[in-house]
Amino acid sequence: MSTPAGIELLAVQGLPELRPGDDLAAEILRCAPWLADGDILVITSKAVSKVEGRLISTSGGPAEREAARQQAIADETVRVIARRGPLRIVETRHGLVMAAAGVDASNVAGGEIALLPLDPDGSARRLRDVLAERAGLSVAVVISDSMGRPWRHGITDVAIGVAGLTAVRDDRGARDRHGNLLEVTEVAVADELAAAADLVKGKLSDIPVAVVRGLAYSDDGRGSTALIRGADGDLFRMGTAEALALGRAQAGGQGPGEGDACQPDVSGLHADVLATLAAMPLDPADGTGQAAIREGFYGLLAARPDATRLACVPGHITASTLLLDSEGRRVLLTLHPRVGAWVQLGGHVEDTDESLLAAAAREAVEESGIAGLTLDPLPVNLDVHAITCSLGLPTRHYDVQFVGRAPAGAEPVISAESDDLRWFAVDDLPAGISPELPVFVERAVRRVASSR
Repeated sequence: MSTPAGIELLAVQGLPELRPGDDLAAEILRCAPWLADGDILVITSKAVSKVEGRLISTSGGPAEREAARQQAIADETVRVIARRGPLRIVETRHGLVMAAAGVDASNVAGGEIALLPLDPDGSARRLRDVLAERAGLSVAVVISDSMGRPWRHGITDVAIGVAGLTAVRDDRGARDRHGNLLEVTEVAVADELAAAADLVKGKLSDIPVAVVRGLAYSDDGRGSTALIRGADGDLFRMGTAEALALGRAQAGGQGPGEGDACQPDVSGLHADVLATLAAMPLDPADGTGQAAIREGFYGLLAARPDATRLACVPGHITASTLLLDSEGRRVLLTLHPRVGAWVQLGGHVEDTDESLLAAAAREAVEESGIAGLTLDPLPVNLDVHAITCSLGLPTRHYDVQFVGRAPAGAEPVISAESDDLRWFAVDDLPAGISPELPVFVERAVRRVASSR
């Protein structure tokens, strides 16, 4: 394909309300006698579905119609990707991933529901062949449907059926004007055409067909198949439910505390972590950073009932405490032998801990040698970091971080878990600290100041 100096978008106006059995090619030729060789005909899937009889008649009121729509969605679905309330994101029999399997109750009669064409590529080929036979025209045909997109508001039209046109232009191996090698650039030309054509048709215009003129194109004969990403290349293959099910299976296929009489029931501890995270006040000075990190914690806990256990290899919950002196001017840091940096006190949660706060307090006492510590019951900070801990394998620590106060005159006692243990002024931290520590200190100091 060459880049044109410009293209035209031409609406095909005057088409009637299409019904099953209507001659779509004849109607297009009647309303667009100006159709020419090299044009690209873009047709909304609803028009094709109507003439092909892909309609379901319903009776009764709105409730009955909605029940019929939901059943049609189920019938057209081969795999549910995600669900929220009545909304389902599914994979259809065509391999398309879309909301409601393309089942639509808009732009049809009140007692009808439209399904997608059975074979959109086949429908596009048949229409193209008929136009060539009757009018001697060589045109490309794109059948479009509207879709939402992850992480973006609004819908746009995409191609679900293609004939006579290379749907995806592969620019890999070419070089740009600066000599840079294009390694991943594949352009979804058919989708771009579908979206552009919708600017002159659309759901409210009663114009289901448009023509794109002025674009030179080739045809690789693959139809729309090149647009559908296969399972091996789909980084978002699993929906939420599938991801959670996989996580539970990896954890032994059981819920928290089930199935092993030799293991303590940690379901209460798991629930306490969730409750503690939910009650955590977010620091307004942080913006949305901590809120986003907390969602990651929720994801781990939802997928893994063993998330509080060291044995959870993908990652596990830990608890730590930034221990301040009685005046809040100094912080007690430990030189961690495995990390090789000055960090706050903390460690793994144990099955015998009654709560996440109790785990943080236990670790703080063990590593500081100071009794009588007072901890704020709500976390100050959340942090996720990659580490090879005592598990002996690469993992992640989902660290829930508290702030604590030592009693007046408290003197720390170094433990076997530390290479060194010292007080440092909160505004004069040592070299060789973990990069996340200064932010944690700032938040802890603000929390203590606000509670006075």
